[in-house]
Amino acid sequence: MIITKIKGGLGNQLFQYAVGRAVALHHKVPLKFDLSIFETYKLHNGYRLDQFAIQAEIAADNEIINLKGRNNLLFSALRKAGLVKRKSYFKEKRSSYFDSSVFKNNFVYLDGYWQNELYFSDIRELLLQELSPNNSINDLGFAYLDSIKKSNSVSLHVRRGDYVNLKNINVLDVDYYIKAAQYIGKNVEKPTFYIFSDDLEWCKSSLTFLGDCIYVERTQTEIDDLKLMSFCQHNIIANSSFSWWGAWLNQNPNKTVIAPKDWLLNDPGSSNVILSDWVKL
Repeated sequence: MIITKIKGGLGNQLFQYAVGRAVALHHKVPLKFDLSIFETYKLHNGYRLDQFAIQAEIAADNEIINLKGRNNLLFSALRKAGLVKRKSYFKEKRSSYFDSSVFKNNFVYLDGYWQNELYFSDIRELLLQELSPNNSINDLGFAYLDSIKKSNSVSLHVRRGDYVNLKNINVLDVDYYIKAAQYIGKNVEKPTFYIFSDDLEWCKSSLTFLGDCIYVERTQTEIDDLKLMSFCQHNIIANSSFSWWGAWLNQNPNKTVIAPKDWLLNDPGSSNVILSDWVKL
């Protein structure tokens, strides 16, 4: 049995599912989730994987304790200090670095963000099926989708919100989007830009260089936005796991994906999240 801890927003949850699914399939054992953090974690709309065709169950408390140990302050402190070690508890050592030893144990609790495609690239086709959202988009969403399919569509994602106040986050400036748009202009015939953001007002005042573009607003949920981004022909992503998945789920074999070369501040290894055939700017 594999139990993976689900935490963070939708993009993080998709990474955690993908890695757990890959490890479970490797050992041909069930995958289960620890969702206990959502009893107190109220950001980013909470648990969202129930909107997808995932193959996992919710772990019982006793199953979590068997693999992870008891969830109390003393035990957690001892574990962090390295004084309590369990072979069945696997904590991610370095963000965005691939660690093949995660596949060694068939009875393990996985705790991390796992932002590296090497963990699950072998099951891409399966994940493309399972991570297609179950929900139907509203009439406005269908209008966007119809337009996206009929044009040389380019999703452009701007992540601001909580990023603006986080010290280790590289908040992307207008220069990045100017360079990305210029690259697209040189390589894509008559592109149409679709703007996705948690701060569309900033986009409307800052991305005027794009000229005619389409601001995607009034969709039902962020899952609608993810679906629409994945149907665009090309993607300009932010340093956001959410827009990363919008690009990864894009099945256009000739897609151009542009990503920021500096994913996090003062952490060169964080750029391991960017695929080798994506353009770094």
